[in-house]
Amino acid sequence: YQHNFVDFSDIIYHPYSSIPLGVSLDPDYPKELFFNEGDGFAKFFSGLKQAFDGYHVAFTSFTRNGAKGILRVSGDRLPGDYFMVDLNNKKVDFLLSSADWLDPETLNPMQAKFFTSSHGLNIGTYLTFPANKNKQLPMIVMPHGGPHSRDFWGYDRDAQILSQAGYLALQVNFRGSIGYGGDFYSAGKKQWGSNIQRDIAEAVQWAIAEGYADPKRICIYGASFGGYSAMLNPIRYPKLYQCPAGFAGVYDLELLYKEGNIQRRDRGIAYLKKAVGINKQVMRDNSPLYLTSQLNLPVFIAHGTEDKRAPIDHAQALVKKLQTEDKDVHSLFFKNGGHGLYSEESNKKLYTQLLTFFDKHIGIGAAEKKN
Repeated sequence: YQHNFVDFSDIIYHPYSSIPLGVSLDPDYPKELFFNEGDGFAKFFSGLKQAFDGYHVAFTSFTRNGAKGILRVSGDRLPGDYFMVDLNNKKVDFLLSSADWLDPETLNPMQAKFFTSSHGLNIGTYLTFPANKNKQLPMIVMPHGGPHSRDFWGYDRDAQILSQAGYLALQVNFRGSIGYGGDFYSAGKKQWGSNIQRDIAEAVQWAIAEGYADPKRICIYGASFGGYSAMLNPIRYPKLYQCPAGFAGVYDLELLYKEGNIQRRDRGIAYLKKAVGINKQVMRDNSPLYLTSQLNLPVFIAHGTEDKRAPIDHAQALVKKLQTEDKDVHSLFFKNGGHGLYSEESNKKLYTQLLTFFDKHIGIGAAEKKN
């Protein structure tokens, strides 16, 4: 089986054999396609889908004889609930919730939409709107990490936090994202600072044209490669943004060859050569660190001191350069933080300061001052 737009996300196997029964797909919202009834399993699975209408259902595991399985039910407003399923008597019993402190009724739904880029690419996006609002909103663009990763429909902590604070969260599966075929993936090679950034900017322009975003109140925020894009996109497209914010970002492409865990393996070096190349001048021309003279917006930089993937040297060098140029930069460094934050205290500090930063520059108060 081959889909005309996306790769299949997974293979659905018979509960007690290795026989493939179908595939799961994520073109926009999660879907399943069965091409084998599997002794009634496909029909039972369809019944589960109906029972949990509006959510994504998937079995995580089965007993060896296929009599019982663990079912995960998740969605844009549900990180994940788990159920024990008896496939013989079709009984479903609740086991546990991964986040029982969250009330789905208070969370905001995520919408999947597409647009065609100027290069003719079909670009998938996900939008999480504040409750009861969908026009002329302050917007935070959220480019994903990788860049060879992708966003899916489902619960996203950042999108929820931002939308709960009144912002439209826009996620973009730009070229180079996985899941959209080999050509789409390959189109991102050596395009970190050019056509990938074009796709992100065109997603912003599309959101403005659709009336979703207020063109005078747009910021960009991301982590890892998303942090790189958060700094570089405003450099490439300065008229689109009011502020950038990056967490655990890569800001000097040359440094990837010298520090961090990517360059410690031969496979990592081979990847860097394909992804960013070896020409030092080209790397500098596409590194935010060397383009700060073109970054004339308030900047927020956060990083963990123990980040092995993108060492803190990236952030420290960028902050120092911006400060030397007398730019408006807010920095936040987390002792023992890695390529992510895992303590409640650290996350609370990050999001509190991040929201304060956005509120200052594109929030309601900022809009009133501009008007």
